[in-house]
Amino acid sequence: MKIRSGFVSNSSSSSFLIYGVSFDKVELKEILHPDGSDLEDAYEELEERIPKGSGIDIHCMWDWDTYYVGASWDTVGDDETGRQFKDRVEKVLTEVLGNGLSFATHEEAWRDG
Repeated sequence: MKIRSGFVSNSSSSSFLIYGVSFDKVELKEILHPDGSDLEDAYEELEERIPKGSGIDIHCMWDWDTYYVGASWDTVGDDETGRQFKDRVEKVLTEVLGNGLSFATHEEAWRDG
Protein backbone atom coordinates (compact mmCIF):
# COMPACT_ATOMS: atom_id res chain seq x y z
CA MET A 1 0.00 0.00 0.00
CA LYS A 2 1.23 3.46 -0.80
CA ILE A 3 -0.04 6.55 0.97
CA ARG A 4 0.10 10.01 -0.50
CA SER A 5 -0.26 12.30 2.47
CA GLY A 6 -1.54 15.49 0.99
CA PHE A 7 -4.79 17.34 1.51
CA VAL A 8 -7.28 15.17 3.38
CA SER A 9 -10.77 16.64 3.30
CA ASN A 10 -12.24 14.66 6.19
CA SER A 11 -9.41 14.92 8.69
CA SER A 12 -7.81 17.71 10.63
CA SER A 13 -4.68 15.82 11.63
CA SER A 14 -2.44 13.03 10.35
CA SER A 15 0.48 11.10 11.72
CA PHE A 16 2.68 8.12 10.93
CA LEU A 17 5.38 5.93 12.46
CA ILE A 18 7.53 4.05 9.96
CA TYR A 19 10.89 2.34 9.73
CA GLY A 20 12.77 3.50 6.66
CA VAL A 21 14.55 6.51 5.23
CA SER A 22 13.90 10.21 4.73
CA PHE A 23 15.13 12.54 2.03
CA ASP A 24 14.78 16.16 1.07
CA LYS A 25 14.12 16.91 -2.62
CA VAL A 26 17.78 17.55 -3.42
CA GLU A 27 18.94 14.25 -1.88
CA LEU A 28 16.15 12.36 -3.62
CA LYS A 29 17.02 13.89 -6.99
CA GLU A 30 20.67 12.82 -6.56
CA ILE A 31 19.56 9.26 -5.77
CA LEU A 32 16.91 8.92 -8.47
CA HIS A 33 18.78 10.90 -11.16
CA PRO A 34 22.54 10.71 -10.58
CA ASP A 35 23.02 11.89 -14.19
CA GLY A 36 21.61 15.28 -13.19
CA SER A 37 18.44 15.03 -15.26
CA ASP A 38 15.28 16.71 -13.99
CA LEU A 39 13.07 15.14 -11.37
CA GLU A 40 9.49 15.84 -12.49
CA ASP A 41 7.46 14.27 -9.68
CA ALA A 42 9.47 12.59 -6.92
CA TYR A 43 6.42 10.92 -5.39
CA GLU A 44 5.31 9.38 -8.69
CA GLU A 45 8.80 8.17 -9.50
CA LEU A 46 9.21 6.58 -6.08
CA GLU A 47 5.80 4.95 -6.45
CA GLU A 48 6.81 3.46 -9.81
CA ARG A 49 10.09 2.06 -8.45
CA ILE A 50 8.76 0.47 -5.25
CA PRO A 51 7.47 -3.06 -5.89
CA LYS A 52 3.74 -3.48 -5.44
CA GLY A 53 2.89 -5.59 -2.41
CA SER A 54 6.19 -4.77 -0.69
CA GLY A 55 4.48 -2.97 2.20
CA ILE A 56 6.53 0.17 1.59
CA ASP A 57 4.71 3.50 2.00
CA ILE A 58 5.62 7.01 0.87
CA HIS A 59 4.71 9.97 3.08
CA CYS A 60 5.04 13.57 1.92
CA MET A 61 2.96 16.60 2.70
CA TRP A 62 2.21 18.63 -0.40
CA ASP A 63 4.01 21.70 0.93
CA TRP A 64 7.03 19.91 2.46
CA ASP A 65 10.27 19.05 0.74
CA THR A 66 10.81 15.93 2.88
CA TYR A 67 9.90 12.44 1.72
CA TYR A 68 9.60 9.55 4.18
CA VAL A 69 9.79 6.07 2.66
CA GLY A 70 9.39 2.90 4.69
CA ALA A 71 7.00 0.44 6.31
CA SER A 72 4.65 1.08 9.18
CA TRP A 73 5.49 -0.65 12.43
CA ASP A 74 1.97 -2.06 12.51
CA THR A 75 2.88 -4.25 9.52
CA VAL A 76 5.34 -6.40 11.48
CA GLY A 77 4.19 -9.97 10.84
CA ASP A 78 2.94 -12.16 13.69
CA ASP A 79 5.83 -14.54 13.06
CA GLU A 80 8.39 -11.80 12.34
CA THR A 81 10.90 -10.34 14.79
CA GLY A 82 11.70 -6.65 14.83
CA ARG A 83 15.08 -7.43 13.26
CA GLN A 84 13.45 -9.45 10.48
CA PHE A 85 11.05 -6.57 9.82
CA LYS A 86 13.93 -4.10 9.60
CA ASP A 87 15.91 -6.44 7.34
CA ARG A 88 12.91 -6.82 5.04
CA VAL A 89 12.43 -3.05 4.75
CA GLU A 90 16.14 -2.40 4.27
CA LYS A 91 16.37 -5.06 1.53
CA VAL A 92 13.53 -3.56 -0.51
CA LEU A 93 14.72 0.03 -0.16
CA THR A 94 18.35 -0.83 -0.88
CA GLU A 95 17.29 -2.64 -4.07
CA VAL A 96 15.21 0.38 -5.14
CA LEU A 97 17.40 3.27 -3.97
CA GLY A 98 20.91 1.83 -3.67
CA ASN A 99 23.42 1.40 -0.88
CA GLY A 100 24.46 3.91 1.74
CA LEU A 101 20.97 4.69 3.05
CA SER A 102 20.50 5.75 6.66
CA PHE A 103 17.64 3.75 8.20
CA ALA A 104 15.71 4.83 11.29
CA THR A 105 12.24 5.01 12.76
CA HIS A 106 10.50 8.17 11.60
CA GLU A 107 7.54 9.71 13.36
CA GLU A 108 5.72 12.74 12.07
CA ALA A 109 2.44 14.48 12.72
CA TRP A 110 0.75 17.59 11.41
CA ARG A 111 -2.51 19.40 11.75
CA ASP A 112 -4.50 21.03 8.96
CA GLY A 113 -5.27 24.64 9.64
